[in-house]
Amino acid sequence: MKITISHIRGILVSNIIILGLTACSSEPAPWTRPDESPWSEKHAAAEAAEEVEVIEEPVVVSEPEPMPETVVYEEPVAVVAAPVVVEPEPVELSPEQQILAMGSGYAVQIYASTNMSSMDKYKAKNGLDDMLAVKTDRDGSPMYVLVSPQDDRNSANTVAAELEQKTGTKPWVRSIESLQKVIMQ
Repeated sequence: MKITISHIRGILVSNIIILGLTACSSEPAPWTRPDESPWSEKHAAAEAAEEVEVIEEPVVVSEPEPMPETVVYEEPVAVVAAPVVVEPEPVELSPEQQILAMGSGYAVQIYASTNMSSMDKYKAKNGLDDMLAVKTDRDGSPMYVLVSPQDDRNSANTVAAELEQKTGTKPWVRSIESLQKVIMQ
């Protein structure tokens, strides 16, 4: 490494600054002066508070008192009647509510009518009392459709084939979702 005059000058100047800073103070550092501590008054007050006058009194030892007889206390036993379970009366859902409550599945639709009386006649004539007559909306007018909800497509196809033989009418297998949309219109 090449040492130049500028390097030596820089080192010399920094040493002079350090020496000047250490020589500036003629007094020792405040933390080295034990008598001039800002805490000395607080320490003295704390020590004065700790000085407690001790008074010695004779200790009198007496005979221990006899223990009282043990008393056994028995808690009364509470008699609790068995809770009465009240069965809620089953709430009968409308056909529309039954369809809307279904998550998924299929509906076999066999008949549609604009009035409920013709729907009832068709159900009675063909022995379809277990099917649901669901009120839907078609272009702002009420439309009643006769459906049999099924859990899966295979069950729906089987029911559709049975209904076609029974009634002579070809049923329509549709998704529950499509029927729910028509009900909610």
